[in-house]
Amino acid sequence: MRKFPFFIFLTLLLVLSACGSSNESKSDDSAGKDDGGGATATYVASTGYPNTDGSVDTFALPLLEHVMEQTDEVSFDIFTGGELFGADESLDALNSKSIDIEMVLSPTLDPQRFPYSSVVALPLLESNARIAAEAVQKLMESDVEIADGKTYYELEFADKDLFVLPIHPTETYVISTKGVKLDKLDNFKQSVRIRASSNVHEMFIKELGLTPVALPATEIYDGLSRGALDGVMLNIPDWPPYGVVEQTDYTVTGLSLGHFPVFFAIRQEVWDSFSEDVQNLFVEEAKNLIDAGPDVYMGQVEEILPEYEEKGGELVDVSTLDPEVQDKINKAIYNTWINWIEDLENRGFAGKEIALLWRDLIVEAGGSVPQEIMDLE
Repeated sequence: MRKFPFFIFLTLLLVLSACGSSNESKSDDSAGKDDGGGATATYVASTGYPNTDGSVDTFALPLLEHVMEQTDEVSFDIFTGGELFGADESLDALNSKSIDIEMVLSPTLDPQRFPYSSVVALPLLESNARIAAEAVQKLMESDVEIADGKTYYELEFADKDLFVLPIHPTETYVISTKGVKLDKLDNFKQSVRIRASSNVHEMFIKELGLTPVALPATEIYDGLSRGALDGVMLNIPDWPPYGVVEQTDYTVTGLSLGHFPVFFAIRQEVWDSFSEDVQNLFVEEAKNLIDAGPDVYMGQVEEILPEYEEKGGELVDVSTLDPEVQDKINKAIYNTWINWIEDLENRGFAGKEIALLWRDLIVEAGGSVPQEIMDLE
């Protein structure tokens, strides 16, 4: 009477054993893969951004794919385009352990809990993706104490139990409009609505006398086509996926209106569970990708701008605008820095300390800021 139940138990045991073996190491046909025969640990990696987004396409996906190609120790279930969580839900998703990896952490979307990272979005006079990438890497490595005896990395990430790798920031932001030209003072009015992607952009747009509109990037095309927006602040490589080439007809160039800081974030306990070999794979490939990314962006800019002009879009260098318009823009840049610093300090954060550190790193990397910002002490 006991043989039948034992047979069932043995059968179930064999089935479960077979299921478990399905997650064992992959074949050894690729150089560098793990030959130890251990089980593959699978982790959930997610982003609210689509595959076509520059940070996903040129960094996050290639990084995860490279690690999976080089080892059988880890595997990743990858979800993009907000399949699991939106871009503004990253920290909650990580904290709840709903995901293990946020492929593109955007701190500027959560300025209350990531107060310092939006310094990267402050408007500049001259910069590009390569300059910003160098400055961001040095910011992450900096031992300068910002507040409470802690560095930028400790305040923004380590204190939140995150291990974070820098992604090359976006190319510089520019303002593109539809049906209105920002070529004379009379056109800088509150009825002109410009999409902003961070609190810094909102400050800058207000300083120009325009009206900022907080809107997810995925809604830019619809906003422009419906007339709910008159323009956007966006970096050029991100124009195609969000319809800016088709939907705008005027862009002011020759300025660097800041960069959008993004990071590859892993829960610290997950990072600590990786072997040293896996950790090294992540770090080394991330370095390769952050070095290569700016060149990819530059190539995209060189392709997109001729298409924009061919479609009828007008590219106007700021140096050709009327002097009073140039003066308005330069004052808006300076005032945005001051307002941003004051906003952080009013909320109890070390705004001036992080702003001066970022200024120095940007200039050291080859960028420039208004002289009034250089004179700040």
